[in-house]
Amino acid sequence: MKTLKDVAKIYKDKALQAINPGVPYNKYKTGSSKAYKTGKLFKEVAGRNRIQTMVTEDSRGNITFRLNFQLPDYAKYVHFGTKKMKGRPFAQIAAQSPEFIKAKDEAMNGKSAELLDDIFSDLDKIWKSGGDNLTVKG
Repeated sequence: MKTLKDVAKIYKDKALQAINPGVPYNKYKTGSSKAYKTGKLFKEVAGRNRIQTMVTEDSRGNITFRLNFQLPDYAKYVHFGTKKMKGRPFAQIAAQSPEFIKAKDEAMNGKSAELLDDIFSDLDKIWKSGGDNLTVKG
């Protein structure tokens, strides 16, 4: 089962791959998402995003998971483009990658199963504390 940290690592890897060396992207004239010239964007994105800090999980009873991916200020111009340059949407490409989607789905399915197990365990305790027994005959 994938953990949320596994999902964060895959997302980060896919975003960095889309920056350099690039992945096939037909909406750009070069056919690649490569957004690497000096290496500054790549180094800043890699340095700002530590796997341990990218994932937050609300433990106060709310079911909230966040994937926090931080970008340098100028990254929005690379990602979204300007009037003189088309965007190179490396973060979007990472989010749409099959590897990320599969890992995210697997992690969420695992979290859902854990949550349901907890709910059914609590219901079972309530049922048993009431003195009721449920017997299924086959």
